Amino acid sequence: MQEVSGTGAPALGSEAMAQLFLQIATSLDGYIEDANHDIGWMIEDPSIDPFMTDVLRGVDGMIFGKTAHKLLAEFWPTAGEQKGASDELKAQAELMNRMPKYVLTHGGEETGWNNSHAIRAEDVPRLKRDAKRPIALYAGAGAAQALMDQLDEIRLIQYPILLGAGTPLFAEDSRRRPLRLLESRAAALRASLRWLSCGEVRPRRPCLIE
Repeated sequence: MQEVSGTGAPALGSEAMAQLFLQIATSLDGYIEDANHDIGWMIEDPSIDPFMTDVLRGVDGMIFGKTAHKLLAEFWPTAGEQKGASDELKAQAELMNRMPKYVLTHGGEETGWNNSHAIRAEDVPRLKRDAKRPIALYAGAGAAQALMDQLDEIRLIQYPILLGAGTPLFAEDSRRRPLRLLESRAAALRASLRWLSCGEVRPRRPCLIE
């Protein structure tokens, strides 16, 4: 494998990069939380659980913003041990705790959670070159917007509610980006899922939502 001198990283163009996709839940009008920073309008939908487990099984790592990482690090380490935890939750917890997790930071902050690593936005291309399978971005609006130019796919879990105000996923000053709708599915309860390509269309794992 050809390397960039002095870095040990594969040279750009030496091989295809892994896909980076953003997976995030929004309201119908594009907000990820309401004006009070509440997400209680996201109704839990058990039909999505097998899909979420399959997503975790199909990635080589996950990228988080600091806030998302902190919240998830408080839940997942013991999630599978909770009384009454479903087999699906146990499987997800095992996958979440084992896989590499990358936290977008401005410095070398302590990450804490098992197999977590602090990175900067400029490290993401290297992660994409090194990975064999897709990398998932689970983050808030700020981190999603910071990496928008590096995304290959956006996977929206969209709820049929208009919030009117809140934190928008896409900034008002975002430039125009043509996307391609790859697939759309309705979950059993309220949510719908949409897969949108940001560029070259690549082969995808089949969706497990019937």
